[in-house]
Amino acid sequence: MESPDEEDDVKLIKASASLLSDLESALPLLLWRPAATAAGKQRVHTRVKQRDLDYVIKLIEPFQGEPQLLDARLKYLLPPLVEAYLAYLPLTGGNRADRHVDLETAVCTILYTLCKVRGHKVIVRFFSNEARYLEPLVERLERTTAPKCDVDVAWQVHYVLLLWLSHLLLTPFDLSSISETKPAISQALNLELPAELPPVAIRCVTVGLHHLPSATKAQDAAAAMLVRLSARPDMQKLHLGDSLVRYAIQSLTADGNESTTIYQQLAPLRFLSGIAASSEMGHLVPQIYRTCLRLSVNEGSPATGNAVAKMLVIKTFRSVAILSLRAVPAEGPLASFLQTTSVLEDVIDYLLRSLRDRDTPVRYVAAKSISLIVLDLDPDMGHEVIQAVLDSFLEDMPRTGGVLDVRAADPLRWHGQTLTLAHSLFKRTASPAQLSSIINTLIAALQFEQRTTTGSTLGTNVRDAANFGIWSVSRRYTTAELLRVDATSLHFSCGEVPVLLAVATQLILSACLDPAGNIRRGSSAALQELVGRHPNQVHEGISLVQIVEYQAVGLRRRATIDVSNNAAVLRCNYWEALVEGLLGWRGIGSPDVASREAAATSLAKLSTIDGRTQDVIDRLAEHLTECPPSEAEVLHGLLLSVSNALDTDYKVSTVGLWPLIERLTQFLSNFTPRILRSELPAAAAQLITSLCRCRLQNGDRDEADDQIPLIESLVERLTARQEESVLRHLPALVQALLALRREAKQPLGAIGVQTLCKKVATDTSKTTLGGAGRLIALGALAAAYGSGLHGEKAETVVRTLAAVVNSAGVDWRVIGVRALRLAVQSTSTSSTIDGNIANTIAQALHRGLHDYTIDERGDVGSLVRLEAIAAVVDILSSAAFSQQAESVRLLQSGIFRLSLEKLDRVRVQAAMCRRRFLQSREPVTDIASVSTYEYFCDAMSPLLSNSADASEQRAVLEGCISCAGVCAEALLQASRAALAKTLDAVDDELLADHLTAFAAVLKAMLIARSDMHPALELLAFLLNMQIPQRLADTDFKWRGLLSTIQKSHHKSNDIPKILAAVHVYQGLADVAVLRGDVVRKLASMLKTNPYPRVRVTVAEALFLATGYEELKAKDWTKPVKENADVVETLLQKHVID
Repeated sequence: MESPDEEDDVKLIKASASLLSDLESALPLLLWRPAATAAGKQRVHTRVKQRDLDYVIKLIEPFQGEPQLLDARLKYLLPPLVEAYLAYLPLTGGNRADRHVDLETAVCTILYTLCKVRGHKVIVRFFSNEARYLEPLVERLERTTAPKCDVDVAWQVHYVLLLWLSHLLLTPFDLSSISETKPAISQALNLELPAELPPVAIRCVTVGLHHLPSATKAQDAAAAMLVRLSARPDMQKLHLGDSLVRYAIQSLTADGNESTTIYQQLAPLRFLSGIAASSEMGHLVPQIYRTCLRLSVNEGSPATGNAVAKMLVIKTFRSVAILSLRAVPAEGPLASFLQTTSVLEDVIDYLLRSLRDRDTPVRYVAAKSISLIVLDLDPDMGHEVIQAVLDSFLEDMPRTGGVLDVRAADPLRWHGQTLTLAHSLFKRTASPAQLSSIINTLIAALQFEQRTTTGSTLGTNVRDAANFGIWSVSRRYTTAELLRVDATSLHFSCGEVPVLLAVATQLILSACLDPAGNIRRGSSAALQELVGRHPNQVHEGISLVQIVEYQAVGLRRRATIDVSNNAAVLRCNYWEALVEGLLGWRGIGSPDVASREAAATSLAKLSTIDGRTQDVIDRLAEHLTECPPSEAEVLHGLLLSVSNALDTDYKVSTVGLWPLIERLTQFLSNFTPRILRSELPAAAAQLITSLCRCRLQNGDRDEADDQIPLIESLVERLTARQEESVLRHLPALVQALLALRREAKQPLGAIGVQTLCKKVATDTSKTTLGGAGRLIALGALAAAYGSGLHGEKAETVVRTLAAVVNSAGVDWRVIGVRALRLAVQSTSTSSTIDGNIANTIAQALHRGLHDYTIDERGDVGSLVRLEAIAAVVDILSSAAFSQQAESVRLLQSGIFRLSLEKLDRVRVQAAMCRRRFLQSREPVTDIASVSTYEYFCDAMSPLLSNSADASEQRAVLEGCISCAGVCAEALLQASRAALAKTLDAVDDELLADHLTAFAAVLKAMLIARSDMHPALELLAFLLNMQIPQRLADTDFKWRGLLSTIQKSHHKSNDIPKILAAVHVYQGLADVAVLRGDVVRKLASMLKTNPYPRVRVTVAEALFLATGYEELKAKDWTKPVKENADVVETLLQKHVID
């Protein structure tokens, strides 16, 4: 079930103000020391705590989904970071400390995170552009990359400093004006630089080339910095770019034997791509183009196998093509190159082939590149390029009609080509004469969906690109241009309607029904753009935009049911389109059950608009007739839709639906895993139920009566199942069939009392759960066989169900209690119930409330207890049980006990029942609310009253053993504190009653051979609190209690239980009448117990009880014989005397 709380972007928008406020408060604390200098200036931190840095990063990263929310506060966030770093730059780093980072790393990590979230082009604008910082930054980069640097510098530092250096290289004066010693160039680089190159430029080149092969984002920053340096006018005069390009080309074409990483191969390609995009160095384009061309056709090169390399090659080709279009008549190599080669045609051909590349980023770059090239082409040639893209769609487009079949289409090609159209529309490079074909293609792409053999879907990115295309055409083209498009030429138009209305209708379908949330929201945004840019062209446009709103379509169920129905009310065209859409792959053909259920619900609601239920049912019946049995998912959606539609109006004609019963027998001839996974049997049960109810309402007697044998056959198959989806709908089905048979005056057949009881008895004797549906059917019909839960038939049914609660299999017991609950619910309209039947039900549920079966799955008995609690809730709500005081009291005591259960989920349900019916004061909302000290005080309140029912008080004590004996520490502390306070507040007489009841519980547990360890732990705690000792001088039966404790661990190998018993003995030694017996028992255990750990604990208990110092001097982990003399001496002094 979807929840509005799952809309992360909505939560972010609501929390953004708080996050930004926290961020602005946290940054000064992270950057600056609290104390200022004597001059009044703040001092910067040299080291930062890692947790403080992590906290700041945690505040920034949520904005990655909505980065624009940061824009208004960047002017307050970034300057302090820049200022703090510049203040730190002249300082030497402080001593390293564990879990601390230096300020440089902290600031650069924050700046990188901001670049990641908002984009580096936005963030760089806030960096200082004062030229005086150029040399310090270069020097800092040199220090962090020097071979003698003994500190690992985070790559974020290199990335940010290289970006900053690139920004500073925009300084308007020559770099030669900065005078310093000329540095040496590493011979390993094999790079010849111009002789007159300024020293600072040499240093920048050295640093850039060092980071260019980096496997991090620093490679991007290094390439950008080298391109920026090469493009400077003073560096162009010195031909620095020529030297670097030669070096990069040599690196790409070298046939060295040394193995290189992919990042080292990408480094020169990234630099060349940047140079090609720089219009100032056009003379270098020919050799760059030829190099990339060789790489693109060489099968062994990274440009044919690596996505990043292919993207860089495409960007290079794009730059070359645009340069060839924009170049003015020139001389030299560029002019000769453009005249002697077919650069433009070759590049366009390569880009068109790249639109079907297997890597999504490559398709994105290729699509955008085509749109940029077409922007500079003359209109006729641009028209041809767009038409080539459109023509490639034709092989998958429908020739006639509006049925789109893309099962054999290439989703990669569709995505690339649709994205190309979208970018072309966004830049308005597509001719208005082509809009008809483009819109037709975009609407087809908006419906693109493929399913793999594994059930996953393809085509989401195609539909996303289609949304972008429709948004672009709505934004870039005028209303007059769009209205000239002939709507009748569209394959997917809804009748004789204007093109804008046809497009809007398709956007409504996508926004309401698409399975992907980003597609629904994209369609909503495109619809808003369409309505806003072209007013008075879409019927009820303003209302439509308000309904199909960006946030409203975020959740699929809400969009499918609520938004679609609100939109359908506005115009019949929208209603028709939505009904047809729900009958397609986005509705009842969805691969998941939840979406099909939402589609069925939506269809049922749509059918009520203008009283068109019969129309919708007839369409569904037609689809059911044509649907093959192999389409289990579609069949499930259709059956569910018919059922929901019938439930909206039982008086509609069902004449055409009854023959479908025969088809249902074909659909359910074999319960294959796919059939069960699709929940088709459950939908069939719902449809039969609805048909039976319609028959009882409208009297289609002849048609219905003829189908009763087939219905009974189907019901018999369904009651033999045990799937939850089937069991959930069986009660209504068998009740409707019973009413139909009685109305037709036919025998009950498979749902008769004797038939079901015999089959249930046979089924429950087996270990498997086959036939659980019969048990559910029996419970649902318990009161329908007669007049409520009275008479022999009802008693037979209840006895059969109660017997199942005693069966060996825990799964059968769960179903048995569930069936009893159905029998209880069937008395909701009755005011009385047979006393014997009520007692049988109460006894069975009492056993269910005490089911503590444990197997390899864990506490599986809790499943029975939970089902029994739900049944008790129904009993306490029933007027029929209000006169059965004894039965109700028995079940109430179980609720009191389970409200103190240590298992959270059981305690919550019992507490809710107690809150509703048994006058509990504490509110119950979740697990935390039933785990507090206050809650336990309230749950133990019956122990405070002298007039409380003894069975309730005993039940509370039994519950205390669970929650205050052995459980989680937090629960143990809260429950024990509450119990100690409660018992401390009662008088001695009531305390004696409670201890007597507790002793009886211990004895009962001993007889039942239950685990007594929690009970012993609880008693030890109470004795440690000195609560029972208040009765030391009374006539309480202390020796009976001692006898039970002794028997509890007799011949036991359970060490924790034995230790708990020892702690009990330690407390009982405070009681004068038991002191001798307790010391004697402990001494006996000291002599005979084989476990060293137990002997050590016994010795400690004896020392605390007797104060005998010799016990401390002995090692009780050694064999018993070595310390036997000490035990004998102890007995003589403290027992015999």
